[in-house]
Amino acid sequence: MPFYLILPLAAAIIYALGSIVIKRALKEGVTMDQSFHLTNFAVGIMFLPLFLFEQGEIDWSLVWKPMVMGCTFFAGTWLTFVGIKRGDVSMVTPIMGTKVVFVALGVVLLTGEMPSFALWVAAIMTAAGILVMGIADMQKGQHLVFTILITLASAAVFGLCDVLVSWWSPLFGVPSFLAIGSFMVGLLSGVMWLVQKRPNLKLPPASGKWAWWGAFFIGLQAICMGVGLGFFDDATGINVVYASRGLWVIVLVVVFGKALGNSEHHDTGRAFLWRVAGTILLTVAIVIAVMDRAKVIS
Repeated sequence: MPFYLILPLAAAIIYALGSIVIKRALKEGVTMDQSFHLTNFAVGIMFLPLFLFEQGEIDWSLVWKPMVMGCTFFAGTWLTFVGIKRGDVSMVTPIMGTKVVFVALGVVLLTGEMPSFALWVAAIMTAAGILVMGIADMQKGQHLVFTILITLASAAVFGLCDVLVSWWSPLFGVPSFLAIGSFMVGLLSGVMWLVQKRPNLKLPPASGKWAWWGAFFIGLQAICMGVGLGFFDDATGINVVYASRGLWVIVLVVVFGKALGNSEHHDTGRAFLWRVAGTILLTVAIVIAVMDRAKVIS
């Protein structure tokens, strides 16, 4: 296994943990807006120390590049929250899995580089696997065209963001690129917070600890993904492995759900069979991507 793929694997596990913790925060009374801003502020702050690892000179004439990346990340996050507000989480999450296909398309359209045939197969299988895993849940949800379109837009924007990090950050300086772009996320969230007439972010200890821990985990996984995308030219392969976060959510819910106050359960009927089928597709896709990257490195 190429060593750098450990980064998206770690990000997938941390994201799964963060999503479960944020669900607990919402259960404790934290609103979507509060969670949105706290997460963005955490991302903006946690990336700043990366400036200390910048070894080259920063070309400030190109500072617009990390700022554009930060704007795309913020837009993708906002679209995701809008989709969750208007629809069901069980519908939004599977559709977000199409991000890996948008990344592959973005690499071709923006950089002119063509992913290998194996990576194309892995990307399509990943999206299909995640959608299959969520079919049963989507059937229970609200089949709103708006929710589907807004979530697809979110996946496309996040895919664009990943391509920009992989494409622009090496020339700018990966640490400073990530730090500036992420600070932009926090800044934009601050502006929106003011426009929204400053919703209360002083949360009670019982719910605040879950909200802040969730924000921390989401920020930490973003660092893992940012470093992986910035230092290793493999946006598609990295996103195939990162897509395993759906699997890790299930594992963590089963193993630690009770301790984290998560009472979700997965039935053993048709929904279970859909999840098994999706898991098989996703696992095969990850194996294909890892083998393809290993062959390139060797």
